[in-house]
Amino acid sequence: MKLLVKEYLSALKERGELDAILPDLLSEMGLHVFSRPAVGVRQNGVDLAAVGTDEDGVKKVFLLSIKAGNLSRVDWNAPIQGLRPSLDEILDSYIPHRIPKQYATLPVAICVCVGGDIDQGVDSDLRDYITKYTQEGIEFQEWDGDRLANMLMSAVLNEQLLPGDARSYFRKSVAMLDEPSAAYEYFAEMIAKLNVRLGSRQKDKVALARQLNLCSWILYVWSREAKNLESAFRCSELAMLWCWKITSPYLGKNTAQAKAMSLAMTNLMGLHIGIADQIVTEKYLQHAQIRDGLSTAVRSHFALDLNLKLFETVGRIALTGIWLQFFAYRRTDLSKEERAKVERDLETYSNGLISILNNNGALSTPITDSHSIEVSLICMFLATRNRHDAVRVWTDQVLSACTFAIASNTAYPCAISEYQQLAEHPKPRTDKDYFQRATNASTLFPTLVIWKRLSEPRARFTDLAKFIEDNLSHCTLQLWVPNEASEEHLYSNTAVHGLALVGLSISETADELLEVVIEECRHNSGRFQDLSATRFGFWPIILAACRHHRLPIPPNFLQELAEKALASPASS
Repeated sequence: MKLLVKEYLSALKERGELDAILPDLLSEMGLHVFSRPAVGVRQNGVDLAAVGTDEDGVKKVFLLSIKAGNLSRVDWNAPIQGLRPSLDEILDSYIPHRIPKQYATLPVAICVCVGGDIDQGVDSDLRDYITKYTQEGIEFQEWDGDRLANMLMSAVLNEQLLPGDARSYFRKSVAMLDEPSAAYEYFAEMIAKLNVRLGSRQKDKVALARQLNLCSWILYVWSREAKNLESAFRCSELAMLWCWKITSPYLGKNTAQAKAMSLAMTNLMGLHIGIADQIVTEKYLQHAQIRDGLSTAVRSHFALDLNLKLFETVGRIALTGIWLQFFAYRRTDLSKEERAKVERDLETYSNGLISILNNNGALSTPITDSHSIEVSLICMFLATRNRHDAVRVWTDQVLSACTFAIASNTAYPCAISEYQQLAEHPKPRTDKDYFQRATNASTLFPTLVIWKRLSEPRARFTDLAKFIEDNLSHCTLQLWVPNEASEEHLYSNTAVHGLALVGLSISETADELLEVVIEECRHNSGRFQDLSATRFGFWPIILAACRHHRLPIPPNFLQELAEKALASPASS
């Protein structure tokens, strides 16, 4: 386990990675971190500063100068990012002028912190420097990868906090990174084992939040080294949802432990979104402009695999775009140039998503009713980018393809989720019982109709309504809304929750459907607003939970759009 952690540390980058996990590590060791890494702020050689009791029992100020990977001669004496200039700044500027007054009388430990090893070529120079500048009240410590690994093992991954069974599942998860499904299952088992042992104290929940953060980071770095981020994406999303479940009761409180949980949650959320953005930009969007490019990249000749993977992919793209826009619009400190770059990036996302929808015909024929989740995410993201034209065209294509597939008995959307059963779908139309079982309920048709209506005020559904009456009269058109149990189980998927909104029908204008949705949203508003992700304004967490655990997106997100659509003159 120590070798695993040490190799992980050596692969971390300096900015945003090594300096992102060290604050949690120091806090778990009992130190108080009073200065964290900041972009664009003069650091005077110090990347991280903390105060606490050292191994010798003396309370000290710890000033960390952080370097990623191994410390080579180039890293030692480089004029700008070198370690020696940073140490000089600490001695000349930080210690005399930047240490808070309440800690000014404490001895100082300057920590040379590297993720890997200190090369032999620079070891003697470093030791000579330490000998020259060590004085009363100022000492130097070498925190290389080996020492950091020991600190992580003892402070965050020790036997009490990460017990043997959980540790075993985590090792298996890392070992199976090239098999994402297996890696995810082992990671989920690790979380389950940790959750069983979770106590009621806030201290325990802080520790678990930090563990989830650290384990997700380890998986990500190893996945990045293997050039396969699939396992890291799945596991970090699961960790983010569990971390939200654990920390949400304490968000907004001013206690030190509540703030620590909030910070761990923020870090984990940032990690997951960073992984998602990397996958989307480096993997998916590269195939956007190529005819059937993403379909070819799936590398399977089985139509079912192609269909499932494509819809999963476009759902990820849409949700990641929603996340990026959500955080960008929350920030008020962005410069004009930074905000323009964000808009360009989001435009790249929306244009790429539209190109993928246009260039991959399989995305017109969802095979399972649960693809209503991806339909909702795609349409939500494109609507936020004011691409209602793309929503209108695509939903029309999907509706036409779905009705044709049912009429011709060729891979029509069904209420089946098991892979083996999907592989045998559809069966001959002579088996009428099978057809009725396979199409006994649908969230897909109401979702498509709603978005078609929202994107095209004058849309008419006369033919679709007649088709459903003639072919799907047995099908229960429905949507899903949260209930009182959803806050407890939405993020962790530990039990069945929520309610089905049934009795829906499709008329010529679909106005009746919008009216039912609006009425239910008003009736259900309290339950939806009671969800912690809604209360704290982090509503994309709900979308992530629904996509991850395969729950339909609640229509509450569409209430405002539906009310505007009915109020417009075109609806009359």
